[in-house]
Amino acid sequence: MAINQTKIFDDLEKLTQKKSTSDFIFYFLKIFDFPKATITRLKKGRDNPLNVALQPDAGEVGIKQILYFKPVQEGTDVYEALSELRASQPIKTHKIRFCLVTDFKDFAAYDARYDDVLECAFEDLFKNYTFFFPLLKIERSREFLENPADVKASEKMGRLFDVIKQTNNIETPEAIHALNVFMTRLLFCFFAEDTDIFEKNLFTSTLESNTDKNGNNFAQELKQIFTMMNAAPASAYRNKAPQHISKFPYVNGGLFEKDLPLPEFTGRTRRILLECGKLDWSEINPDIFGSMFQAVIDPDQRRNHGQHYTSVPNIMKAIQPLFVEKLEAELAKILSKKDAARKKKALHEFSMRLGLLKIFDPACGSGNFLIISYKELRRIEIEVFKALKMLDSNSMFYSAIHLNQFYGIELDDFAHEIAILSLWLAEHQMNVQFKLLFRDCSPTLPLKQSGNVIHGNSLLLDWNEVVPRKSKEDEVYIVGNPPFGGSGKRAASQTADMKSVLGKLKSYKFLDYVSCWFWKGAQYIRNSKAKLALVSTNSISQGDQVAMLWPHIFEKGVEINFAYQSFPWKNNAKQNAGVHVVIIGLTGQPVQNKTLYKIVNDVTHHQSVFNISPYLLEGSNLTISGRVLPICDVPRMVYGNKPVDGGNLLLSPAEKEELLAREPKAKKWLNRLIGAEEFINGKERWCLWLTDITPEELEEMPLVAARVEAVKQMRLASTDKGANKLAETPHLFRESYNPKTFIVVPCHSSERREYLPLGLMDDTFITTNANLFIPNGGVYELGIMMSAMHNDWMRVVCGRLESRYRYSASVVYNCFPWPEVSVEQKNNIEALAEEVLLTREDYPTKTLGELYDPDHMPEPLKAAHKALDAAVDRLYRSKPFADASERVSHLFDLYSVLRERKPEDATDSNKLEDLEVGA
Repeated sequence: MAINQTKIFDDLEKLTQKKSTSDFIFYFLKIFDFPKATITRLKKGRDNPLNVALQPDAGEVGIKQILYFKPVQEGTDVYEALSELRASQPIKTHKIRFCLVTDFKDFAAYDARYDDVLECAFEDLFKNYTFFFPLLKIERSREFLENPADVKASEKMGRLFDVIKQTNNIETPEAIHALNVFMTRLLFCFFAEDTDIFEKNLFTSTLESNTDKNGNNFAQELKQIFTMMNAAPASAYRNKAPQHISKFPYVNGGLFEKDLPLPEFTGRTRRILLECGKLDWSEINPDIFGSMFQAVIDPDQRRNHGQHYTSVPNIMKAIQPLFVEKLEAELAKILSKKDAARKKKALHEFSMRLGLLKIFDPACGSGNFLIISYKELRRIEIEVFKALKMLDSNSMFYSAIHLNQFYGIELDDFAHEIAILSLWLAEHQMNVQFKLLFRDCSPTLPLKQSGNVIHGNSLLLDWNEVVPRKSKEDEVYIVGNPPFGGSGKRAASQTADMKSVLGKLKSYKFLDYVSCWFWKGAQYIRNSKAKLALVSTNSISQGDQVAMLWPHIFEKGVEINFAYQSFPWKNNAKQNAGVHVVIIGLTGQPVQNKTLYKIVNDVTHHQSVFNISPYLLEGSNLTISGRVLPICDVPRMVYGNKPVDGGNLLLSPAEKEELLAREPKAKKWLNRLIGAEEFINGKERWCLWLTDITPEELEEMPLVAARVEAVKQMRLASTDKGANKLAETPHLFRESYNPKTFIVVPCHSSERREYLPLGLMDDTFITTNANLFIPNGGVYELGIMMSAMHNDWMRVVCGRLESRYRYSASVVYNCFPWPEVSVEQKNNIEALAEEVLLTREDYPTKTLGELYDPDHMPEPLKAAHKALDAAVDRLYRSKPFADASERVSHLFDLYSVLRERKPEDATDSNKLEDLEVGA
């Protein structure tokens, strides 16, 4: 069912502002699409059996299996009233899902299916309208890959964090740090009381039994409990403490060591904290704490630091080819040995090796890569011990794997605290599993210091000091998901970091922030057994960035030994990161078999290849460097005309008609404007193109003159000196280039299309800088560029915006190897290109976007393109190309030869920045 969310939002807001509250519930039901007849019957109160409420005369409304509404006197604790209502007989008898209670100052609701409570000010009810979507038969969808307990815990802890921030003045760095530590302590206590670290429910029941409902003494009770967990068994504090406090064991390990200020509590904060405690934390995975971390930290902070919480399946994509599959294969080889004595010896040696290797996440966030790596190593170790137990049933087993093998660096304070805590709890989980199998394991308490997760800036630290090695033979595996940060999306401090790490590389500012981690990682693993696998935005293997970064990495003797081609990033965070990523594995030693992974329809495929290029294809390490001039003798491509006008020279169709009605003389100076959106999707826009206008002609059009004056003032007010200079010619765009004919190339286009939508235009159209264009380009050039050959090249070497193609003149067009053709061949291509254009015209009501939609592309248009494709392919060689990879490989070979013949002039290469899209 289609719903109008805006209308629901607006209607609820109006409802909460109504002075009369007597009919609130009936208006509420109307907003959520209850039938008019049902509402009319409910208004009859006792006289209608549809209303199952106990006190309909008091305004209560009950609908079997759906909803029960109870208004209460102003000043009533609505949460307490909700709790009483939930426990009442009508709710159980009639299997009510939603309970609603309000005094029209505060509002509380309960959803039985999700065991979820909404508590807010009555006037803020409209902000929480999605809570009631099930009334519209729209259930809340979950895109989490973890179990429901993880999801609920994440949401409730996020709610607790929000309420604490609302009721406390938490602004200073010290206060924020104290709150971060407090939240990690709570997480530990909730987990401990449900997993046999503490007595069952010790923490939650102690707080519930010994604190006031209004929360007055809550912080005091917490302080005593936290202090007790820092008190050694024989300490004076423990001996003098009340009995209910002394039940808490000595924990520490640094977690409860510091006496930090606690937040103040209200009755509401107390209730939410106790609700969190009553969840079954034994079902919750420590790796979900990363999701909790993202649910509670400030969204702006998350964006600034580029944090992208990684789900377990995505972590496995990195660590399996990095080290897990290798270890599993070696274990399988040992288990296949026939000689029992040799097998036993090999198993012991293998288990000791597991205790020596090191895992390092240089941007560890909340520790998920370290946690899952730890669990995988313990899982493999358990398989080793199972095999040894079969060889010798009397053997005693002790894990050789310890947390000090796991290294991390994290800039964010809260994430750093969570990473340490999560590792502790993961260790406890694995110890419990170990004990079930082998009857003994190391005790969880007291916690041991885990000093290898460092709070600091990974890019300013020496990784060799963070993860020291005795020799280059040490097994170290670097893995993680560093901050991404494209050139337009990073803070000044991040740019400073990049200069300190990449400052010696030309054009380092145009690289993504994540490149710093690849560069430092390459230096760490060179000439050693260490290996690396990092998640990155796909842009570092596309477009200009490839030539800026990868040749320098390869010069260090580092190779790509496995890679995942671009795929959409899905994770468990409350705000899912909307990016497309690659995973790239590097080795500092030559590797024979390299593996290339590709995800198609959520299914992973892989193939063994001789070499993985920096474009993440099978092929050489050749990179395509941007050029100012085309590598072949073809017309130049330039970017479109940038208005820099504050919108004053641009007009919508309605504005154009209004201008002409009042100032008919303006007709001469109006042209159709085409950006990428107008060109692809047929949108109509106009502009004032005043290149040849005289001052006298402008004076005769006051409305046009006013627009020109507005442009002048906008440019003068700009902080950009270039814009200030343009104020001298306010009637013109920044560029005023409009040839008789030109080929239009949209800067950005959907990755779903098999062919870029290109076209020929004339001078009645003005193209903006949302397009590139080839002045005086003809049908032949258009035919080559519309072909599969050019499109396959573009897909590999172009940049991307998210996953969309980002066409560039410098890399895609100027580096494209054009074929050498005869007059006859050129005429043939022109004829086939004309056929494509004529076929388009057979569909006058369809836009280019519609014609090139891969799901709806007309068959005649497909056939015309295929005929063109075959003809262009034959220009390059007589033997047909098997697929896109073969075409691109052939083009790379041609490019390599052409680059030797026609190197870029040094003076030209310095002008590359001028070819940037939108410059």
